[in-house]
Amino acid sequence: MVGQPGPVFEELVAEFADALDAWSHKVKGVLNGRPQKVLANGLNANQGNVSRWLSGRDQIWKGQAALPGVGLTRDILRVLQLNGPDADLLLQLADRVDELQKPLMEHKGWRKRAADHLQSSPDSEGRPDSALPAAVSTSESTAVVLSAPPGIPRRNPGRRSWRDRPSWVKASWGGSLTVVVAAAAVIVAAAVGRTGGDGKSGDGPEAAGPRSSASSHVSSAAQGGPVAVGSEAPGLEKGTLGVDSRCSAPFPGPGAVVWRVCARVEAERVSFALKITNNGNKAAAVKVRLQYARAEVFYPCPNAPDAHVLSIPAGMSVITDSGQCAGTREDSPFAYQGVGWVLPEGATDGSYKLSPAAHVYPTRVIWQPDLV
Repeated sequence: MVGQPGPVFEELVAEFADALDAWSHKVKGVLNGRPQKVLANGLNANQGNVSRWLSGRDQIWKGQAALPGVGLTRDILRVLQLNGPDADLLLQLADRVDELQKPLMEHKGWRKRAADHLQSSPDSEGRPDSALPAAVSTSESTAVVLSAPPGIPRRNPGRRSWRDRPSWVKASWGGSLTVVVAAAAVIVAAAVGRTGGDGKSGDGPEAAGPRSSASSHVSSAAQGGPVAVGSEAPGLEKGTLGVDSRCSAPFPGPGAVVWRVCARVEAERVSFALKITNNGNKAAAVKVRLQYARAEVFYPCPNAPDAHVLSIPAGMSVITDSGQCAGTREDSPFAYQGVGWVLPEGATDGSYKLSPAAHVYPTRVIWQPDLV
């Protein structure tokens, strides 16, 4: 997918911009008149970053700071003590941002290219902050027609924006959510239930169980339990935890188990997890432990248990909850790594392994080693 921008890239950029607009607009709505410093103080974040997150698509070219996603959104829900339909919708919007950012990151220099395209497009002038979809819905159907408010210029009618695709959400954007599509509501409700934890992680101790390795999206994270996998591919993995994440090459043992140590860089935190795959024909019990290193100093995971036994079903893979192991992303440059142990069930000692190192700067991330 790497290459010069074309129609596919431009359509993806337009949808991503729409998703950022919708997410920012919804965050402003749930703030309900409270000043932005409520988020800055609650997240221990720079006020400039908060203002950038609330600027919609403009944050693509404002300062090159990390963009919001599900991790940051969970922290916002915690700070605002928000739950219910508004929280469900905000998580879905964040998941959409993450989903669209993944393929964009395959393009070298994608943010500059995206900014050039958006700022030169005919409908970029005079776009008000409120240029967001309004929903027409009924209580008896999951179908919905999403359209822009009167007087707002529409994009190329030949391109269907995500706002024009009714399959994933039905809502009134004026602040009163009507009906979330039944399947999405069930999925996201489980994820929202994990946003009430303490600390910077945004996930509480109740989220201790491993989750499916199928995806880092809200929908997948909420499914719970392991998922069947084939043999682990050699080398590093990219995107296992979501946007801007890397996992180490697989480490063998004990027994039929292979495992990886993973890290992800998000807007206000760096999170870590273990991915453990059982290639055997019977369940495997292993002892696991996870920490993280910042500038070569080891730190315990704020909400994760220390060494404990985990059962991996036969032919399955699990990923531990990255929300339980996260450190604050500092304004100063630092290198971060996940530190993991996966040992035989009865082991009392063993050696740790490391994730790829994320060299995190205010405006960029450099992974070492990385995929080429």
